[in-house]
Amino acid sequence: MLDETLALLAPADVESPVLVDCTFGAGGFTQGILTRIPGARVIALDADPEAYDRARALARRYEQRLTPVHANFAQLADVLASLGVGSVNGVVYDLGLSSLQLADAARGFAFAGEGELDMRLDPTSDAATAAQLLATAKEGEIADIIFEFGDERNARRIARQIVRRRERSPLRTTSDLVAAVLAAQPRGAHRRGIHPATRTFLALRMAVNEDLDSLAASLEAAIACVRPGGRIAVISFHSGEDRVVKHQFAAWRRAGVAEVLTRKPLSPTQTEIAANPRSRSAKLRAAARTDQNLPRSA
Repeated sequence: MLDETLALLAPADVESPVLVDCTFGAGGFTQGILTRIPGARVIALDADPEAYDRARALARRYEQRLTPVHANFAQLADVLASLGVGSVNGVVYDLGLSSLQLADAARGFAFAGEGELDMRLDPTSDAATAAQLLATAKEGEIADIIFEFGDERNARRIARQIVRRRERSPLRTTSDLVAAVLAAQPRGAHRRGIHPATRTFLALRMAVNEDLDSLAASLEAAIACVRPGGRIAVISFHSGEDRVVKHQFAAWRRAGVAEVLTRKPLSPTQTEIAANPRSRSAKLRAAARTDQNLPRSA
């Protein structure tokens, strides 16, 4: 959805916009901005050290136009302050994991392959890993995480299996967690559609990285730093993330500080879905900052 996002993000009347890519990832959006908007400057954030290294490599090709920063997007306000940037023309988010993160078994994000149950976006941080979370959380807490973030109807059965198994041996690897999920499936259940562990892995990754809280904090910072007329565009892949964006945009509209540009979220075309099946759940929302001052509650 690069074309649609850039069309909504870039202010037409600004010659050299300053834009923030809050989720550099593989660099697709940043590179799209730099190649299609010749005068644009991009500040690219990512919590993943490997993504930060990719951003630094790209910055060597775009001197003075790309500033990579190793930071979670929840730190947006602090990042801009540290760079001496008072305001920007736009902020873009492409939420979820990149294909590179999913393909790296050592990160523990995917159930295919064997890796440690880490799941931290920044493995150099002091945050608890998924393995540590599963070793210490109560059964009810684990069930709530899997149900609320993963919409997994077998959440309680899976949590029960996890607790039973950790009493014998801690769950340390992705295969340990997959085995617990499979053992929790109702007798006679048939596999249809996605793998039974998909929702559990998604839920734990979101819990480990506090995804929804970080997104809410980042959006609050984004509306405060975007200049009047500037845009905020968000692509989400999870209903919980889309709900945070939808409600925040609606709150800004009611407060008069932003105009919602997407009455309904935009979805990928069938052509894009055919080329990238993972994009099928993508939803794009965008808002434009008005010239009204922010109320204290916004």
